[in-house]
Amino acid sequence: MKPTITKEQADALLHLYSAEWTKSDVLEYHATGEWLEHCYSLNDLDLLTLAAALVNGYEVEGTPEDRVREYYAELQEKERTAQSRGVMFSLECEREGVINTLNLLGIKIEGVNAR
Repeated sequence: MKPTITKEQADALLHLYSAEWTKSDVLEYHATGEWLEHCYSLNDLDLLTLAAALVNGYEVEGTPEDRVREYYAELQEKERTAQSRGVMFSLECEREGVINTLNLLGIKIEGVNAR
């Protein structure tokens, strides 16, 4: 099973791989509890989760923006395939609610309320 890790943790692993660290190197160093400055995000991973990520691969946790973008796209698809006007109107209102909320918070997300 692939564990889910943050983007920062995935970036730290990629940085170590690009510096020619092996998976064994990463695991051994993590076990010592010491990390280089750019790898502190890995400290939040327990040893077994890191080992699973190194052996099985990993999924990168979506950012909040990614999750909003996916939700908005799901609403658009449901609206596109809706069979009744009432459902279409409800989904359109929900999409507008997402846009209005983001605008009130001053957040711009490409594909939602930023073009």
